[in-house]
Amino acid sequence: MTSLPYRIVEHPADTGFEVWGDSVARLFEAAAMAFFDIMWRLGPSRKGPPRIIEVTAGDREELLVNFLEEFHYLYDAEGLVCTGVEILTITERKVTARAWLRDFNDAMDLELLSVKAVTYHQLFIGKKNSTWEGRVFLDI
Repeated sequence: MTSLPYRIVEHPADTGFEVWGDSVARLFEAAAMAFFDIMWRLGPSRKGPPRIIEVTAGDREELLVNFLEEFHYLYDAEGLVCTGVEILTITERKVTARAWLRDFNDAMDLELLSVKAVTYHQLFIGKKNSTWEGRVFLDI
């Protein structure tokens, strides 16, 4: 059994997570995994077709917020949940990812937490030795 690349962080008014990876790309993938696991418990199903997601921002922290907000938008606007994500390219201001999306299924899936927004509260991305670490809080 391998450990998850994140841990949930409780906060009086919100919830959040800390993530880590051996690269910025792995950090973003771990953040997406934590975000999805906080929001949904998905029933067994095949991955939906992949979609290319491109997000830009002014800096790396804003990029992480915008990246997670893109999945929040896809769920709210289109009823799509993500079953997997792979970072294809990432720079300080742009991330391109392959995301496997499918319709949320009321019979199989459960929304665990209604997220209002990804916040900048205590947002952090940094490198400690050879590990990239990050922290994100969600407005619930």
